[in-house]
Amino acid sequence: MIKSLAPVLMLLATLLAASPALAKKPPVGDQAPDFTLHADGPYNLRLEEQKGYVVVVGFWASWCRSCPIQLKALEMLHQKYKDMGVKVWAITLDEDFEAARHHAHKHGLNFTLLQDGEVRVSERYDIDDLPATFVVDRDGKLRLMTEGFNPGDEARLDQFLETLVRE
Repeated sequence: MIKSLAPVLMLLATLLAASPALAKKPPVGDQAPDFTLHADGPYNLRLEEQKGYVVVVGFWASWCRSCPIQLKALEMLHQKYKDMGVKVWAITLDEDFEAARHHAHKHGLNFTLLQDGEVRVSERYDIDDLPATFVVDRDGKLRLMTEGFNPGDEARLDQFLETLVRE
């Protein structure tokens, strides 16, 4: 009887280990987990293909109360660093990508929008709270990961990027 349960128990352990509910935040300093998402143009973007650039990624949703503060800061950083090898991506968790595009256009956001309506990437990064922001360096390493966004965080993120673009 115990021998016959062994394969079932192995399968159950494997499924539980792979469960998003048990996901762990990727450690800062490690390679950022790769992902590919649909962008606001007729194409997909893959994080791994951005080596050589610093990539700032913000997770947001139109229903998130603090996200407008983060999005405004990301737009400011996009304008300041776009000619210095920094890309700013905003990943919406909204299922309706057209509504997210409208929201971004209405607020004058010019950075790249991506959609994670099925929340696969946010689960992979173990995002618990919106907005969330992470920064990947030119070598693909995760250098910063924060959840929530408060007034003053934009200055800290700006200072961090200023140092990172000089590396």
